[in-house]
Order: sequence, then C-alpha cells, then structure tokens
Amino acid sequence: MKKSVLFIFLLVSSLSFSQKIKLKKGEVLVDNEVWVKYDGCGGWDQMCSIANLNGDELIYMKLLAKPETVDEKYWKVNFLGTQMSLDLNYNEGFGNINSRLLEKFYNAKVINPDGTLNEEKVIRMVEKYGSPFTDKANTSNQTIIINNNQTPEKPGVNIQIGR
Repeated sequence: MKKSVLFIFLLVSSLSFSQKIKLKKGEVLVDNEVWVKYDGCGGWDQMCSIANLNGDELIYMKLLAKPETVDEKYWKVNFLGTQMSLDLNYNEGFGNINSRLLEKFYNAKVINPDGTLNEEKVIRMVEKYGSPFTDKANTSNQTIIINNNQTPEKPGVNIQIGR
C-alpha cells in the first residue's frame, strides 16, 4: 500500500512539472505562452524553420535519408549563424516535427529569452548528439586499386585498338 501511494505521488509530481508544448498557427506554445515561431513544421513536411518572435530564423531542420538505405531517415538540424549542425535519428522518437523534438531544444535552452541562440548550449547539444549520419555519409569505405602492370600476358604481337 505504501509503495502504491509513493508511486502515485511521484507520478503526479513528475507530470505537474513537465512543460506542455503545443504547435498552434505558426507559434510554439510552452505552457500556453508563445516561445518561438515555426514555418513548415506540419505532419508531412520535409523541412522546418524555427524563428524568434521578431521573425529572425534561428534553426533550420531538413529530413534526409541515408544514401545507402532510404528507410533510415534523420533530421539535419542547422543552427543558423553558428556554422554548427547535428543529426537526430528519425526512428528514435524524433519522427515528424512534434512537441517532443521542440522540447529537446527548449530543455537544452539553446534559445535565450531575448530570442537569440545561446552558443554555449548549442555547442553542448552538438557535442551530445553529434552528426553520425553526416560523418558516415562523408567517409568513403571504397578502396581503389590501380594496376600499372602493362606487360603483355601472351608473347607475340599485341595490337590494342582504341588507344
């Protein structure tokens, strides 16, 4: 009985402290207060843009697929003006743009209250998530072998046409 009362108390307390993030008419609301604006973050959109309340674009996200497999998708997140980006796996809960993805940015405090990017927090978030998909796509695992041995295999006259 004591365990169940403790469990219910912990459940209620954890639910009451979480932020409620909603997307409504181009605005991201946190506990019914406007936090930032968004553009193109609908259910089927392949890109999303996050801007401050003045309309200055801060974060640009684009849904990409790995070149080898179309099934593996990821969000390429660019923090505009900082030359930094990160990748978030589409299949690990960062599917379509939803409140869960925006909650990551809110909890990481990458956007200051004045509507600018907090570069220290952006650096920390980039260190935390990194860019595993982009790094893997940019590295080549192909080995090129050049055969410079031009000696003929058969004795006699060799005629090569087309050289």
